[in-house]
Amino acid sequence: MKTIYLLLIILLATACDSDDAPSQESLLPPITMTGENTFGCLIDGKFFKPRDGGSTISTGNKGMRVLRTEEKNLEISVFDFKSEKRTSLYIHLEDVYLNGQGYYPLFQATGLRGLDGPNHNYIYCILWKNNNYEVFYSYENSGNFLISKIDTMLTNKRIFAGEFDVVLNNIDRTDSIQLSLGRFDIETQSLSSTSFE
Repeated sequence: MKTIYLLLIILLATACDSDDAPSQESLLPPITMTGENTFGCLIDGKFFKPRDGGSTISTGNKGMRVLRTEEKNLEISVFDFKSEKRTSLYIHLEDVYLNGQGYYPLFQATGLRGLDGPNHNYIYCILWKNNNYEVFYSYENSGNFLISKIDTMLTNKRIFAGEFDVVLNNIDRTDSIQLSLGRFDIETQSLSSTSFE
C-alpha cells in the first residue's frame, strides 16, 4: 500500500513539472517598430516589464514614462509597481532627436537623470538584491543600445523602437546584473493612456 502511495506522489509531482511553465524569454514582447507601447527585458534571466501602480490617476504610478529633455535627448523610465520588491530602470539617450537611428554607446551613469544627469548615454537600475535595494550603473562600453526606428516628423506618431543588451555594475563594481534581450516600441502620444498590467 505504501508503494502505491509513493508511486502516486511521484506521478503527481512529474505531472506538475516546471517544464510546463513558460520560459522567461517567451514572456518578452515581440520585436516591433509600429508604436505598440511595449517594453521588456530579462534582468539576470528574470522577465521585467512595466506595470502600473495601484492608482493610475497620477502619472507617478505609470509603469512607463518618456521625457524629452533639453529638446534633443530622450529619457525612458520603466517601473514595476506591482511587485513587492519594486524595480526601476532609467535610460538616457543624448542627442537622439539629432542623431536618429543607430547604435548609442553607453557611458558611466551616476544615479541622476534629466538636467542633473551626465551629458551622455547611460542606464541605471534600482532593484532588490542581497536583501536590500541596490543601484546598478552603466559604464563605458558596458553593452549595446540600438535605436532601430525613430519617427518624429513623418507621421503624427512619435515612435521610438529598439533593442539593448547591457551589463550594469554596483557603485564599487563588486556585483553586476545583466539586462538581456531588451526591446521597446514606444509611441509617445498614446503612452499616457496605455495600461501596463
